[in-house]
Amino acid sequence: MPKALPPFRRVKRSFASAFIHRALSSPRGPALRKLIAYDDNHFRAVFAITYFELAEGNREPSKSQWSTLKKKLKRRDRRVFVFKRHGQTKCGKRAGQRETCLYLDFGFLPD
Repeated sequence: MPKALPPFRRVKRSFASAFIHRALSSPRGPALRKLIAYDDNHFRAVFAITYFELAEGNREPSKSQWSTLKKKLKRRDRRVFVFKRHGQTKCGKRAGQRETCLYLDFGFLPD
């Protein structure tokens, strides 16, 4: 039986957006493409794959890179809950083709 998700604290969209925008910015620039809010107060960040520096020949981030990002989010706010599940999704168009982005779901736990 899957574990139930914890209740998430209601936060303003602007707070969640600023939090994830700062976390997903790198020397290569801001990576956040879209922030989706859900009724249970969690969010999905859709961001450019360019956030990660991929090893030559790799088309997706390693498990270690995902883990490092999750730790980075926890360091920024200890109340953040990051879902285990993450992955790739289609997003905007570049040069007439659908761009592949990544997604990560998160929410803020009650104090």
